[in-house]
Amino acid sequence: MIEMTEQLSEHVSVSRACQVTGVPRSTLYRSRQHERPTEQPAVTSRSSPSRALSEVEKAKVKAVLNSERFQDRAPREVYATLPADLPGTDVWMLGE
Repeated sequence: MIEMTEQLSEHVSVSRACQVTGVPRSTLYRSRQHERPTEQPAVTSRSSPSRALSEVEKAKVKAVLNSERFQDRAPREVYATLPADLPGTDVWMLGE
């Protein structure tokens, strides 16, 4: 049915061809997409942001979040608690 609609659409509008054959236009367009293979963009590696934590800093953060004191709290709760506990201290540099 789609092939007949394609042939008919060469002589009349796609809308009219679909109406005559009873094929929804969306089905016709979808079948056209499946005929053409889509090219997948090449995966490129991205550089890490300049403000990203180093592996050592990530390990420190995980150690704090998994410590007994904070093990049952969400990271936002820990973040809100630490500045109050340690005024003037950078929250993520706890090990230094």
